[in-house]
Amino acid sequence: MALAKKYLKLEILAVIAVIVLSAVAALAQRAPSANYESDKKVKLAGVVTRIDWVNPSAFIFVNVKDSTGTISNWAVEIGNPLELQKDGWKWNTLHIGDTVTVEGVPARGPRRQALATSVVLSKTGAKLFVASNKPRAKAASQPTPRWPDGHPRLGPPPGKKGYWGAPSSTVLVENTGVAVPMNKDGLLVNIADADKVAPFQPWAKAVYEYRQRTLFKDDPYNRCIPPGGARHFQSAQGFQFIEQPDIGRILVLLGGGDRNWRMIYTDGRPIGHKDELVLTYYGASTGRWEGDTLVVDTVGFNEKFWFTNGGLPHTEALHVTERFRRRDFGHMDLQLIVEDPKAYTKPWGAKLTLNFLPDDELLENICENEKDFVHIVGK
Repeated sequence: MALAKKYLKLEILAVIAVIVLSAVAALAQRAPSANYESDKKVKLAGVVTRIDWVNPSAFIFVNVKDSTGTISNWAVEIGNPLELQKDGWKWNTLHIGDTVTVEGVPARGPRRQALATSVVLSKTGAKLFVASNKPRAKAASQPTPRWPDGHPRLGPPPGKKGYWGAPSSTVLVENTGVAVPMNKDGLLVNIADADKVAPFQPWAKAVYEYRQRTLFKDDPYNRCIPPGGARHFQSAQGFQFIEQPDIGRILVLLGGGDRNWRMIYTDGRPIGHKDELVLTYYGASTGRWEGDTLVVDTVGFNEKFWFTNGGLPHTEALHVTERFRRRDFGHMDLQLIVEDPKAYTKPWGAKLTLNFLPDDELLENICENEKDFVHIVGK
């Protein structure tokens, strides 16, 4: 009888672990501020039962025993595996059966999940998965590289490598000179500031406020939907321009999202009309040079994605104008004009600065969590 109870207990723990794993996969793609309660802390200690080294977030699972002897399996998010690898950490840094102590921030709701701020291996006292002290390469103070025709190169000089990333802002807010307090995920500190973000039509403001109040639970990016609009320039994984002037086009290779790509035609074709286009996540883009500035007009967006962090809505009438100006080797200014008369009362602008990360390559970033979206808290 005792043996039967023991096996039953193990089966129950296994079922709980599967449920936790399914839920975690969905939450991993969500913005941290939507997942975790940053004003709370949690400390855990226990044995590692599973290691999931997957994009966009790696997890370890830990059996934690409470004061009554009850064991619960906790999912602990330890970071993006691509960034962890750059810092020298690997999937086998930790092993199943190791005992660890974790300090972190708990997930919202009843889920046994935490975002780790510290992971310590008990048998050695070593701190694991910490950021490297090695500084990331920075672009030297050099002039803008150019093509033989005088146009700025959008990528590295011949024989070199590098990509764009580390944006100065991961949100879009109308250029009015008024500060709007929000975090890097676009979550407002005060929902009453919604009117300061953009000139919303009434229905669009209502949608925006709903997305804010529900902590972006319906964000299509949670289901690995591509980050169209300006959002692909705000990704932590960066992007790269591949210029093909001989055939009149520029490819934009994306490190974030699902390693998607976008095409900008510079062969002189006119701006398309949405009624004549197949509506897509990245739209139809045409570009032209105005001096040292590449001006890109994009139309033909579908409505299946959010075009920036924070939940700003759009319709199929969305027209985005991007003005890229590489002011020196390491910096590119990006000015955006958003026109969507169905969602906004007037065109509005935003801006950010992109930084060139030299001597490095875009790493493969594949979203692996779309199948478990139904388990998201609040869904």
